[in-house]
Amino acid sequence: MGLKRQLLERADSRTLKAMIDGTGVEADRRSPASMREALAASRASACDLAVFVTDEQLAAVGRPPERRAPRQRATQDLPRAPKGSFTTAERDDRFVAIDFETADYGRDSACSVALVRVEGGQIAARVHRLIRPPRRDFVFTYLHGISWKDVKDQPTFATVWSELAPFARGARFLAAHNASFDRSVLHACCQSSGLTVPSLPFVCTVHLARRVWGLRTNTLDAVCRHLGIPLEHHRALSDAEACARILLHARRAQPSIVASLG
Repeated sequence: MGLKRQLLERADSRTLKAMIDGTGVEADRRSPASMREALAASRASACDLAVFVTDEQLAAVGRPPERRAPRQRATQDLPRAPKGSFTTAERDDRFVAIDFETADYGRDSACSVALVRVEGGQIAARVHRLIRPPRRDFVFTYLHGISWKDVKDQPTFATVWSELAPFARGARFLAAHNASFDRSVLHACCQSSGLTVPSLPFVCTVHLARRVWGLRTNTLDAVCRHLGIPLEHHRALSDAEACARILLHARRAQPSIVASLG
């Protein structure tokens, strides 16, 4: 059985619906079998579908992510703004878009991360780092162009995150396109590094785009085409900036949208 078919067989109804929403495949949502067949016959690749499945579903397909050392006392976290530091309006206006690229099917295999901070309706800062993942295996080099030779001398996630965590200080939420994937990568990497899992909520711009524009397909490249946002897909910094700009476009289209998020 091929990898794509294995992913579909192990996906539950909720995951199958997320795959359909994210890829724009037309299917009868009342029947898991119909959804599986429609996705199997579609042009969506196994990689396209893998971002929607859980760690447990991935573990059932291949070997589970390598178990790391027992969790240690928390050393770093996304800092919370001290109480009273920002007005409600200021906090409502501050968010950070985040994007991860991974080396293999393990959610703990982040090899690239980018954060884009938005303040006052404008992009205020950008940051990107390469990360040395816990394994040398690279499955997705064809997608993002990163290989082991590019990251073998880079710092681990624990070091990178200790440098980047303050970047989100005072933010109301983190935003990501298909947030369930980036949230799971962040959580898995923190857990395997012995760090506290960040407490900031995530906002998903896939769901946001569906609410605001009702597009047939809500993949990052499709939404960017609709809005005229430049994109180098699967380059973490470009993807994170595109996510931030989608949210800014949504706020202009529906001014109250940000107030309801996070």
